[in-house]
Amino acid sequence: MDDATCHIVAEFFSVYSNPTRIHIFCALRTGPKSVSELAEHAKTSLQNISQHLRVMKDKGALVSEKRGQHVFYSVADPKFLYGVKMIRDALIEMLKARVDSIPFALQSPPAQASGKRSGTKKTFA
Repeated sequence: MDDATCHIVAEFFSVYSNPTRIHIFCALRTGPKSVSELAEHAKTSLQNISQHLRVMKDKGALVSEKRGQHVFYSVADPKFLYGVKMIRDALIEMLKARVDSIPFALQSPPAQASGKRSGTKKTFA
């Protein structure tokens, strides 16, 4: 990949660099959504979701369509969703491999004695 292409790809990857934007991608897997639907899915304000949508649209990840008073967003190319899924799957595999490499004795805490001590009270922080 030449330098110019690497720069373009790196710029586009900023679309994936925020959890709210990943929530947006996940919500759009099932089709176009309104701004308010996306804000609800991402559990954020309309103002905040609008800022993320603008970034994603400016980078070419999303397209919008006005229907009456509402704007609906959808993913510009399904490969962008596939990218999210591939990264997620790779992370899961990596984490599983790390867990599998931990010696068995370290994977689970030792069983605690079930006997009660008199006069002591357990508290949890």
